[in-house]
This record gives sequence, C-alpha cells and structure tokens, in this order.
Amino acid sequence: MSRESFRRSLRDKGPFSLKTHPSRKRKEEILHIAKSPVVTMAPTTPIYDGIQIMAKEGFRRIPIANPGTRSLEGIVTATDVIDYLGGGKKYEIIQKKFAGNIFKAINEPIKSIMIKKVVSVKTSEKISEAIKLMTQKNLGGLPVIDDENRVRAIITERDVANMFVDRISNVTVTQLMSKKVVTALPKTTIFEAEKTMITEGFRRLPIISDGKVVGIITVMDIIRFFGLGKVFKYLKSGTINQVLNIRALEIATKDVVTIDPNADVGQAAKIMQEKNIGALPVVKNKKLVGIITERDFFKIIG
Repeated sequence: MSRESFRRSLRDKGPFSLKTHPSRKRKEEILHIAKSPVVTMAPTTPIYDGIQIMAKEGFRRIPIANPGTRSLEGIVTATDVIDYLGGGKKYEIIQKKFAGNIFKAINEPIKSIMIKKVVSVKTSEKISEAIKLMTQKNLGGLPVIDDENRVRAIITERDVANMFVDRISNVTVTQLMSKKVVTALPKTTIFEAEKTMITEGFRRLPIISDGKVVGIITVMDIIRFFGLGKVFKYLKSGTINQVLNIRALEIATKDVVTIDPNADVGQAAKIMQEKNIGALPVVKNKKLVGIITERDFFKIIG
C-alpha cells in the first residue's frame, strides 16, 4: 500500500485526517495537543540540573528561556546531552576543558551545549505545519511560542503519535516500520552506544544476541543513569571514562515490549502510549525484523 493509499484509507474510514480535524476551526489549535505549561530552564542552569529534570520527568527536550521574560533562547535535547557525555563533538569540551572530570563537566552551564538556532512554531500555526517542520528538519519536538517569542508549550512526536491511538485500521506495522535496524551487542559499552546514536542519528538501539532482542538501550536510559545518581556507584577517580566503558546492557531496558509485524498501527500507538515508550522492536518468530517509532506515524500524515 502506498503512502497516498494510507492517507486515503484514513479519509475513507474517518478516524483521523488533518484536513477535517475539528480543532482546525479553533483558535490556537496546536495548543490542544501540545503540552502546556512547559518546563523551561535558564541558560545558566547547570547541565546536571537539566539531566536530573529529564531523568525524573521523562523529558527528551527542554527549551532554554530567559527566566524573566520566558523568551526562547535555545533548546537542549537528550541527544545533546548524550553528545556531551561521550557521543560526539561536544564530548571534546569535557576532555579539553575539564580533563575528563565528570563532576566539573556536569556543573557547566546548560548554554554550553544548547542549540541556539531553535526551530519553533507559533501558537497560531496549524498542527499540520508543526508536523511538516518536524519532518523537514528531522526533529522530535518543537517549542510553541507566542508573538513575543515567549514559550507557551511544546509539541512532540509523541503528541502526534497519541492522536493515532485506536484510530487506524488496515495499516500494519510492517508497512511503516524501518526494516534496517541499527543494533548493539551485549558487549557494547555505553561509550560505543552513544557514538552509534550520534553518528547514525538514532535515539535507541535494540541489543541483539543470536538474532533475539535481549534489551534496548535508549538516550533516556543513559540520561537516567546519569541523572538519578546511578553513575556515581561506578566512579572512583571521577573521570568519565570509567563509566563510559560499562556495558550498555547493564543500564538498558531488559523487559522489552515488542510487536508483531502484522499488528495494526493503531495497536502500536496504543502500546506506546500505555507503556510511555517511543518505539517498539518488531519481532517475528522471536527474531528482530524491524522497528517502529513515533516518527513513523508521520509517514501516514506527510
């Protein structure tokens, strides 16, 4: 079935269509699905405070705003944090500026790793415009701002995926899933997992042994490892290299929720919502055959 057929099937069955969505007639329709009020941080907030907020609240991105005016100044995502903690070029800050000392590094102000050129969406925009921007820019979420550049809310892939819960029929997981899955091994270290995530642009890696899924390591698993204090059990000298060489499987989710390739996409959306997860490994005969993520729902709308 082609993408146009997907969209046609949605229109024919009537469960969901952006073109006929009732909220389109409402003012500031985007605020009906975006999360508000939104948690923001000041540019001077220590990175560790940001990591703790992400870990405790489950946020994958936090807008950086002026504490007085709430004017948007930047954004930090879980991926930016992973980049800083060993995954990419931002890791050079820890190595060069702090000689690998994790205690000094995590007290650096959040503005050191934030994205300054933020892609955002106005409260007056349609939901479809937000989805278009996320698709074009390959972003998992957008701050929602008013005409004064003040942060009002945040819209994410998860908010879009939740619109599909119990709404879609005759579209199977296998039609939307990614068949080429980047994976990790039981021996893969946190450092290696981070590098792969940043290089390949993925927020999660299924951990495979003999073709079977034995765990899944996500950016949020790593955020929780650092943010909830588990990391300090492994520290002796205070250098970050010690913890980055731990096997990713040690901090990964081992009770992995999977889905059958022939399952309905609406069922996948419902499981993701109920389990509060962003992806489902697709398994057939106990073997990994693909992965479906919140982003894959965009294929139906786009």
